[in-house]
Amino acid sequence: MLVKDLMSHPVITVQESTTVGEALEMQKRHSIRHLPVVSFDQSLLGIVSESDLIKVFPSGKDLSTFQVNLLSRTSVGKVLKNKLFTISPEKLIEEAALIMRTEKIGCLPVTEESGKLVGIVTKNDIMDAIISALGLENGGTRITISYKKKWGFLAELIAFADKRNVYIDNVVTFDNEIVIKIKDRSTDFIEDLKKAGYNVIDISHMDAAAVAKAE
Repeated sequence: MLVKDLMSHPVITVQESTTVGEALEMQKRHSIRHLPVVSFDQSLLGIVSESDLIKVFPSGKDLSTFQVNLLSRTSVGKVLKNKLFTISPEKLIEEAALIMRTEKIGCLPVTEESGKLVGIVTKNDIMDAIISALGLENGGTRITISYKKKWGFLAELIAFADKRNVYIDNVVTFDNEIVIKIKDRSTDFIEDLKKAGYNVIDISHMDAAAVAKAE
């Protein structure tokens, strides 16, 4: 999956002249935590987070009227972070996840080569990609198998399921574990896996209706 397939767009943005108070109000109104700062031609200049703005513009309980008015006129251009990370819409979503994890940031602005902002990817978008990859929203049976990486293991496993008319919805690997998800609760298939020597270490049944209700 590419970044352009998952990014949110169009993006709610502000300009350098936007006040901190206005920016906080926009975040509250749209239920967002990050605001890209752009020029008039939509070129990305930086990004401000809710925490950045709150540090500059406290609740006001212990501030004088003069101080509150002064802070409300402070522009977001004065709180822009010097270090800015971006990603191309043509990059893999895994690369976006790795950058966010390594740099400990909550989002990545998506820009074209020209520097123009075209989207934004957040931690929630990454979680949606993981949920989609695991097929969790559709319900079914999740089977975790311990394995030693070797050529042909996955092909053999899929062929094993095909011979038993079992359709594998999703396949994901985690280190020395491989997770497959099938549509039903086929206990016969699971027993066949064990008899064939597959080391089944976990079986989880997910109900699609329950998953949808939780969302």
